[in-house]
Amino acid sequence: MDGIHVLQRVVEAVNECLSECAVVGIPPPKHPLGTIDVLKVINKGSAQGGPKGKFWVLDPVDGTLGFVRGDQYAVALALIADGEVVLGVLGCPNFPMKKVWLNYHHRYYRLASKLHPPSSDLWHKGFVLIAKKGAGQAWMEPLAWNLQGSHIVKIFKAVKVSLIDDPAEATFCEPVEKANSSHSFTAGVADSLGLRKHPLRVYSMAKYAAIARGDAEIFMKFAKAGYKEKIWDHAAGVLIVQEAGGVVTDAGGQPLDFSKGRYLEGLDRGIIASSGKRLHEKLLAAVEESWDSSSL
Repeated sequence: MDGIHVLQRVVEAVNECLSECAVVGIPPPKHPLGTIDVLKVINKGSAQGGPKGKFWVLDPVDGTLGFVRGDQYAVALALIADGEVVLGVLGCPNFPMKKVWLNYHHRYYRLASKLHPPSSDLWHKGFVLIAKKGAGQAWMEPLAWNLQGSHIVKIFKAVKVSLIDDPAEATFCEPVEKANSSHSFTAGVADSLGLRKHPLRVYSMAKYAAIARGDAEIFMKFAKAGYKEKIWDHAAGVLIVQEAGGVVTDAGGQPLDFSKGRYLEGLDRGIIASSGKRLHEKLLAAVEESWDSSSL
């Protein structure tokens, strides 16, 4: 009963969103959902995953700290069929369309937008990325609130990874929080590889979006011992990067296995995503070279 007020707010928020779903072409329900209806939907999130069957993988707020701090976060949805990701959708509300702004906290972008407001017809931030397995293409469209009263309605743009394969010119992403990844190890790999640029530290699966769009070329994550990667933190982003032309594996060069349940079991040390095969091979070699001297 202590949570009754939170439950009421959740039900109100759900119905508020459903009342506006006509914006994206879905007819709203004839009647508002009741408390029991909302709880039934929440309780559907109890699937354990595995190698058989079809299920959705949802991370409603990936990058919670980024969301709370007004920075980057993502809404991630993936469809897994018989252990393989077959559809990925990634919404990044605060992601700037200009790469240079990724280097700054989003609050500076908001301040700059107030000082120099962008045109109402300009698609300046926020998008949804979509990919289907085997399509060989990933697509980007504006968020719903970017569409109203603008000529950019229903724009779909194909996205492709960067063509850069020289580590000296590459930009690499890593998690912001040190608790989620070893910055010291990735710094050693970067040095071994000859990366010259400072790392781009971004909250959430927006890092996968950066690679798919060509804003960055490398994403490395090496969690501390004992940490288990969850499938909802990677499923949508991995497929989108792959269909945009990139490569995602563990540190041993093996594809990520989404057939083992809620966690990426059997992961070899860490996760590496890159914009292409040649760069990926160099990354794997640099990781091997640096691993023995690390304390992970």
